[in-house]
Amino acid sequence: MNKLALSAAVAALALSPVLSQAAHADDTATYGANVNPNWQDNFFVAGQLGQTKYRTDLLTHDKGTFQNVRFGWRWNGIVGPEIGYAYLGRPKADIGNGFASLSTKPRAVTIGVNAKYNVYENWFVTAHAGYLRSQTKFDLSGNLGGNYKTYNNGLYAGLGVGYDLTKSFSVGLNYDNYRLNAGNSTSENYVGVGRNRVNVAAYSASVEYRF
Repeated sequence: MNKLALSAAVAALALSPVLSQAAHADDTATYGANVNPNWQDNFFVAGQLGQTKYRTDLLTHDKGTFQNVRFGWRWNGIVGPEIGYAYLGRPKADIGNGFASLSTKPRAVTIGVNAKYNVYENWFVTAHAGYLRSQTKFDLSGNLGGNYKTYNNGLYAGLGVGYDLTKSFSVGLNYDNYRLNAGNSTSENYVGVGRNRVNVAAYSASVEYRF
């Protein structure tokens, strides 16, 4: 993930002088402008790729791959609603000194609000937050093998910085936090995991296309 994030940042810095000159050459190419009065031009789709870190002592392997896709709209190009789908990796826990292992596979559908604001020329900051509905699959290996799925509610929020490469295309670096609830009384009987709450940090590089 660090290589991916560094590559995105280097690309943005390398291209910024060229694109800045192009913007000044054409007064209509205001890549860094926030206000777009045409509501039909304020839809966007964004993708994120990076790494998750589970903030809990219950897991022995607490990192995983982070993937997120979001679709939304911004009023005047600044703030508006969004929906998304996030894959939060596959952390694991060893049980009984390696006698068995428990892997989890959380994923979530999200709905919330998002904002983007250009702070200096083509550079911008972003934020989003809202509600999530998660599905967590538990897989228990070994002689006690079994699996079970639970569905729970939770919250998410995130911040980012980025650069407008063109009027429609941007790259960025992001930090997100997902507050997950996983497990229930039934999953405790199947795989030995009751109701738990955990915060999942996600570090990612992103691309966004506006249309």
